[in-house]
Amino acid sequence: MVITLPVGAITGLSPRRPDRPNPVRKPAVTPDGPARLPHCLLAVLAPPIYCLFWFSGRMTMDNIDVTLIQLIGAIYDAVIEPEKWHDALDGIRRHFRLHNVMMALNDIRAQTASLSVLVNIPDHWAAAMAKPEYNAELVNLLGGPESVGRMPLEEPITTLSVTNQQALESNKYFIDLAEPEGLIDSIGIFLTRDRFRIGNVGLGRHRDEGPITEDVLVGLRIIAPHLRRAALITGILDEERKQRTMFEAVVNAVRSSVVIVDGRANIIHANAAAREAMANGNPLVDRMGRLDIKGEIMPGGLAAAILAAAEGDGPLGRRGIAIPGTRTDSEPFVVHVLPLNGRCVRSGVPGEAVAAVFVAERGDDPKYVLDAAAMLYNLSPAETRIFELTINGRDSQEIARTLSISPNTLKSHTRHLLEKTGQQRRVDLVRLAASLRPAVKHS
Repeated sequence: MVITLPVGAITGLSPRRPDRPNPVRKPAVTPDGPARLPHCLLAVLAPPIYCLFWFSGRMTMDNIDVTLIQLIGAIYDAVIEPEKWHDALDGIRRHFRLHNVMMALNDIRAQTASLSVLVNIPDHWAAAMAKPEYNAELVNLLGGPESVGRMPLEEPITTLSVTNQQALESNKYFIDLAEPEGLIDSIGIFLTRDRFRIGNVGLGRHRDEGPITEDVLVGLRIIAPHLRRAALITGILDEERKQRTMFEAVVNAVRSSVVIVDGRANIIHANAAAREAMANGNPLVDRMGRLDIKGEIMPGGLAAAILAAAEGDGPLGRRGIAIPGTRTDSEPFVVHVLPLNGRCVRSGVPGEAVAAVFVAERGDDPKYVLDAAAMLYNLSPAETRIFELTINGRDSQEIARTLSISPNTLKSHTRHLLEKTGQQRRVDLVRLAASLRPAVKHS
């Protein structure tokens, strides 16, 4: 349902002050002067704001920006249809000439972030947000935990307003994640806060757009209260949804083709490599939302393996199974089916997921083991490399020399690696790698 109403009746914009230029554009008004607005925006906002502006005599067309009203309307549309959150935030990003948006819940104590909505955020950046090192650097960039805890809700705050250029350019979060994307500054809007966690929206500014200007902050101040209200209503920052988004980001960062499926082989999530393979139909095939493979040496092997994973079949065990096949160009491939049920995988695996399906060029492809470990235990690139060198028989001195890091740095990375994988000693990592290497199912 769409309701037609005079635009001045439902806006919360402040009147233009004579000593300050109007920070927002005037609308293109039709002869009869109405704007068409989403019913959800009207239902939530119209009565109180209409009364406030009508009786205060502040309702003039000079202080109205129809685009801002539409952006706020899109936010409240997401209250009714949460899948529209991406488009709502993307609209805000585009209107204010910003490069990307991330809505997340940051755990200050654990130094991790769980992601709810991502717009124009690369997969490796999203995956990095699960790592304490980057979250600690981000908090440091904003002045530390105490400074972050004092920042007001609903107030857009630029990074360069709380730190200097030198500190920004020497920060690991900025160097590794933001700078390669061309960002020069960012805006944070805090939406929720409790003792240990902060829900926020972060928006990055690209160098091509120049510094963040005051009109951007003024516009975001108008939008911020509606963002907070809608986030609280929809529970967009709730733990289950955030963890699932994070898990998908980790899967997307894996190099192999990976598809997460339920017990009937329905596709829950596929990374970019898998989507490309399915688009070509070689060897992965998307049959009306259900995963299949073309060229199995023993037809039906994939379906049987997924069913066994769903039923907790003992023989399939933790090792999973590898199903050999041949591509249309006669090149061999192997599809690995790795059970997810009952495995101590990282949090965020969708509840209906029973198996991760990988594609390798051959059954003994070592990349598969590394990809599986990186996905299941959320390993950083450095931890994955140390895992690889360890299972290849390198000792500590050789690993430190190969990676050009100090023994202390290696010890720190190795400690994190053992903690994430639940192992006690380096030799246990070799056994873990063996457990991730599936048995090959021969015809």
